[in-house]
Amino acid sequence: MPGIDRWLNGRPAVLFANPTAQSGKAADWIRHTRALLDEAAIAHTFTPTEPEGRTIDRVREAIDEDGARVVIYMGGDGTFAEVAKGIFASQHASACAMGMMPTGTANDQGKSFGLDSGAGALERNVSVIAAGNIVGCDVGRLVIERDRKEIHRDLFFDSFSIGLGAASLETRNRDRERVGRIPGLGMLYRDQLVYAGAILQRLAESYVVDIKFDLEAIIDGKVHSFDNLLDVIIKNTKIFGGEWVFDQSIESDDGLFEMVPVTGRRDFGTKMLGSLRRSPVGIEDLAALGFTHEAPNTGAHFELDVRANPLPAAQCDGEELPAGDRYRIDVVPRALRLIVPREHVDPSGIDRSGPISSPPAR
Repeated sequence: MPGIDRWLNGRPAVLFANPTAQSGKAADWIRHTRALLDEAAIAHTFTPTEPEGRTIDRVREAIDEDGARVVIYMGGDGTFAEVAKGIFASQHASACAMGMMPTGTANDQGKSFGLDSGAGALERNVSVIAAGNIVGCDVGRLVIERDRKEIHRDLFFDSFSIGLGAASLETRNRDRERVGRIPGLGMLYRDQLVYAGAILQRLAESYVVDIKFDLEAIIDGKVHSFDNLLDVIIKNTKIFGGEWVFDQSIESDDGLFEMVPVTGRRDFGTKMLGSLRRSPVGIEDLAALGFTHEAPNTGAHFELDVRANPLPAAQCDGEELPAGDRYRIDVVPRALRLIVPREHVDPSGIDRSGPISSPPAR
C-alpha cells in the first residue's frame, strides 16, 4: 500500500487544477494525472480552481466539510499559494499534507524540491505523492501598513518583493491581457517571455523615471539601511523565478527567510548572471572581476520601512499587493507539510514537518 495512506486518514485526496490553463492542455494533464493516481491506488476526487481567490474556500470546504487530509495542486506558484492558504483557512491545517504537480511557468516550489514540471513529469510526480514522504515548509506571515494603518494581511510560501520585480509583474499582467486580445500572438508571446519583456521595459524605464527607493530593514533586531534600491526580495524556497538561486545554503524548513537587496543596475546584472542556476560564471567569479554585489541577509522577523514617492509596487507569490510604507514579516517554521521526493527528507529520519507552531493568520 502506498505510503500516502497514513496521511489520507481513510478519505480520498483532492486534486485542484484549472482545466482551461495552458491553452487547454491542462485538461489533458488532469485526465492523465487522474489515471496515474488510479494506477497508484490513490483514491481521489477532482475540484476545478476558481478565479478571484475562491479556490481558497473550495480547499477549506474539502478539508472541513468533506474530511480531506491530502490536497494536491496542479499549476504554477499562484495555484500552490491558493491551495496552501485554503489549508490554513481550515480547522485541520496541522493534519493535512499537500502534494505537488507543478505545471506553471516558474514553478519555484516544485523545482526547489527536485520536481520537474509539465506532461513529461506527471508520472514521477504522482509516484512521489504515492510514497508520502513529508517535509515542513516555512510560511511567511505578512502585514502591510500605510500611514500607520494596517491595509492588508497575507501569507506567502515562496517570495515577497518590493520594487522592480513587482512593477514588472504589473507590466506582465497588463501585457498578457493585451496580447490575449490579438489572435495567435498569445501563443508566441507568453509565459517567461512576457515576464522577461516586462522586466526589460521596467529596467529601461529606470533610466528615464526614478523608480528607486530607500529602505530601512530591521532583521531580528538588527538595523540595515539601504539607499536607492531597485528591488528587495524576501525569499523562502531555494529557487527564484524558476532559474535563480541567491543563496545555496537556504532551506525551506530552517525557520529563516533571506532578504536579497538589489542596489542598482550593476548589482542587478551581477545577480542575474551570477545566480543563474546553469550559468558558467558564479557570483565569486564576478566578484574577482570587480563586479561586487550586496549579499543576502537571513532572519525570522523583518520590519521594512520604505521611503519613496510614489510608493514602489509589491507582490507575493506572483500576486500583486497594495503598496505600503511599512511591511512586517514573521516566519512560521515548518507550518506547511509538503509531500516531496525521498532525497529531500531529513536523512536522520527526524520528522521535520511539524508540529505547526501556530496557524498563520490570513
